[in-house]
Amino acid sequence: MQQQKIRFPLGAHLIVKHLGYSHHGIYAGRGRVIHYSGFAHLFKKRPIEITSLEKFSFGKSIIIQQYHNPKFTGRKVVRRMRSRMHENQYHLIINNCEHLCTWAITGIESSPQVIRMMNRLTTIGYVSSIMSFMNSMLLTLTTTCFALVLYIKKKLRDKAKNNRIPNYLMLKEQDPKQ
Repeated sequence: MQQQKIRFPLGAHLIVKHLGYSHHGIYAGRGRVIHYSGFAHLFKKRPIEITSLEKFSFGKSIIIQQYHNPKFTGRKVVRRMRSRMHENQYHLIINNCEHLCTWAITGIESSPQVIRMMNRLTTIGYVSSIMSFMNSMLLTLTTTCFALVLYIKKKLRDKAKNNRIPNYLMLKEQDPKQ
């Protein structure tokens, strides 16, 4: 039986769900995806690259992220992604594949996945702290969760503080009509 090929719109934000996280990329046409490979290659940090749909998805289902009012679409999204090709500044919390894709489409880097993880860690920390009087191991878990949440918040705050003006100027220089 032949597998039917799915056609994705040019510049579509593609998502592949894995155990505990999701991987994001932008469809560049002709069966190719531009994505931040990050640690996809056995913990070796890799740059933004273009790859086949098959390699991007690892045989898993691909979901398209919908946007109500995207700032950029189609070829412009792909051009924005290509402008950052070979960048090798991957960071799980402040510059991951989801940040890259949302930036290409909305002009703003964001990762709801990171926020969800931070909220989960906070919940685990609170629950563990309530129960910590029973067991010192739970106290260790509580402390670790809260420390990770504080680290994530600090990284996000630092990035927002450092990039507020430069990102605006960079976008303005790239497209003077905006």
